[in-house]
Amino acid sequence: MTNALKPWFAVATAGFMLVMGPVVQAQAIAGPDTATRADLYAKVKVAGFPTPVNIHRSGMKTRVDLTAGGVPQSYIADREKGVLISLTATGQNRLALVFPLDRTEGILPLPLDLSILARQSTLKVVGASLVSGHPCRLMEFSGYLNQSGMVCANSDNIILQMTQKGRRDALFEVLELSAARQDPKWFRTPPDYQVAVVPGIGGASGDTGLIEQPQPPGVTTKPNKP
Repeated sequence: MTNALKPWFAVATAGFMLVMGPVVQAQAIAGPDTATRADLYAKVKVAGFPTPVNIHRSGMKTRVDLTAGGVPQSYIADREKGVLISLTATGQNRLALVFPLDRTEGILPLPLDLSILARQSTLKVVGASLVSGHPCRLMEFSGYLNQSGMVCANSDNIILQMTQKGRRDALFEVLELSAARQDPKWFRTPPDYQVAVVPGIGGASGDTGLIEQPQPPGVTTKPNKP
């Protein structure tokens, strides 16, 4: 991997690589059925990763499941609450680490929403193509993170493939895509995970009240003391 690409995938490994921006932008281009279009599932092939990355998105919440270094990792980003949850499991240990996450969107290394790319770069339609059987508009982009190349976006303005100029293989390619409503369970911390909150998340005292965590049957959660 070249030095030019390392910043892209350093962010990716940290779990931010496909944590999309707020769904407001998707809704603005999705048409009348915004409640359905806001949710999506995508299986994405990402350069540098041995197995596809799975993405679930619902409103301002996104879950990314990937394998890096042979270790499965999951990340849940909730921009409404301003938290990023990293789920790790080693043997019998289950840990959910909670980090701060900016509620506003930034520049993402590997965006799925065409609207994000369009605001930060110049786009030019050059033709049409197919990606995993899905028709898409083929466009040149330049100026995004000082990069240029080609993207192919479908009629819902979801980027199905992104290729950097000078590279033969795509940076990412969507293998499967579904606009179906996503089960809320994807965005919850499993009940058998211990939650560790970085100070400053959920209030100055590190209150875990922002973290939605279902409890096993028969278990009740005591309210946090003020």
